Amino acid sequence: MRILLVAATVLGLTVAPATASASDGSCPGPKPTVSTFLHSADWYENAEFDGHGRIWIANLTANRLEAYGPAGDLRATVPVNAPGAIRRGPDGLLYANFGNNATSHGAPSGVVRFDPEHPRPTVYATGDAFGSANGAEFDSAGNLYVADPFAGLVKIRPGGRVDPDWKTDLPGADGVATLGGQVFTTLLFDPKSAVVRVTRADATHPKTLVELSPDGVGKLPDDMAFGPDLRLYVATYGSGEVFRTDLAGRKCVLLSGLDHPTSVRFAQWFGRPGDMYVTEASGSVLRVRLGR
Repeated sequence: MRILLVAATVLGLTVAPATASASDGSCPGPKPTVSTFLHSADWYENAEFDGHGRIWIANLTANRLEAYGPAGDLRATVPVNAPGAIRRGPDGLLYANFGNNATSHGAPSGVVRFDPEHPRPTVYATGDAFGSANGAEFDSAGNLYVADPFAGLVKIRPGGRVDPDWKTDLPGADGVATLGGQVFTTLLFDPKSAVVRVTRADATHPKTLVELSPDGVGKLPDDMAFGPDLRLYVATYGSGEVFRTDLAGRKCVLLSGLDHPTSVRFAQWFGRPGDMYVTEASGSVLRVRLGR
C-alpha cells in the first residue's frame, strides 16, 4: 500500500533495497517456477479467489477491484476507493477493505462486501476503529480481522460489528493470517520486520513468531498467507522477497529480486490449486508453482 512509500521517511527506517539477494538463506528443495500472470502500469495491492473460477485483484491506482479468468482475461470491475485486502467470507461473499492509503487517514475506511456474481458493494464495517484498512482474514468462527497501520488489529464479529473489547497495541499492523485460534500480523514499521501473533481469546499479549530482519534493516513486511503446507508465506515490499516460516519461527527466503511485492495468495477453485499468486506494486501479478 502507499503508506509503504512514506513509512521509511517518516519513521527514519533503514530499508533493505528491493534488489537485495536472499540474506537468510534460500529455502531448500526444488526452486519455484515463476511466470507473469498479469502486468500493467498500476499498483496491485492484494488478491483473492471467489470460488467461481475468478481471481479478484485490488488495483490501488485505479481505485477498483478487477476480476480475471485463468487466462488473464478481464471479466468484471468494481469501484472501491483505495482497496486493500480482498477475502472470501464463509458466506461466499467477497469482503474488501477500502480507504487503504496513508493520505486517507482521517477519511472513511473500513470494509465493503458483495456477491461476486452480482457485484454491488455495500458497507460492512466502518467508523472510528479504522484509519487505513489494509490486511484482512477470517477465522474459523467467521470473525474478520483487519490490520490497520494506524489502528492495529481490528476484530469484526459476524454481522459487521467491531468488537470493542478485543484491542491490540500493534502500531504498523499490515498483513493478517489466521490459523485455528491464532491471529498473525506483520509489523510494517518494525525495523526487525516482526511477524507477531495473538490469540482469538486474548489480544493483549502479542508474541513474536519471527523477525525477518533481526539486523534492524527493515524489509517492510506486507501481506501474508498460510500455504497448503501450513507454513506462512510473507511478502516483504522493501526487500523484494517472499519469506517462508513455520510455526517454530524457522525462516528461509523462497523468492528474491521481486519488484515491491505486496501480497501472496494460494489458488483455490482456480487454475492449478496450490499455486501461489504474488501481487506487486510495480504492476505485475506473478504465478508461482512451488517445487514438490
